[in-house]
Amino acid sequence: MFKTTLKKKSSINIIPMIDVIFFLLVFFMLFTTFRTTPEGIDMQLPKAVTATEQTSENFIVQIDSDGNYYYGDQSLALNQIISEAEVANQENANLTIVISADRNTRYENVISLMDGMRNVGITRLALAADKEGS
Repeated sequence: MFKTTLKKKSSINIIPMIDVIFFLLVFFMLFTTFRTTPEGIDMQLPKAVTATEQTSENFIVQIDSDGNYYYGDQSLALNQIISEAEVANQENANLTIVISADRNTRYENVISLMDGMRNVGITRLALAADKEGS
């Protein structure tokens, strides 16, 4: 009989939108803190004013602060890395061994690697460093 003339007010519930924005914020805050180097090893190279970019083909060996040796993204023993370098040197005579050692690694680790490379006939060795000011 009688029709009501009052209309229901439609409302937008904003709480789910705030939840989604909060979760997105937390997601980006968390995952931007998980930075790693492309190799996956956090290296703090020493700085040098005369550091130059290498353009020849390189065999990059990394030594972390604990004295662990890495070739590519895998941890290997010193003698395994030396044998890998020897094989690579036989395939390419212009191969340069680049030693990328953490600034906190023991000097003994670098010398052991260099000595092992020289024992198998590899003499093209280079030490990696970051350019001063970068």
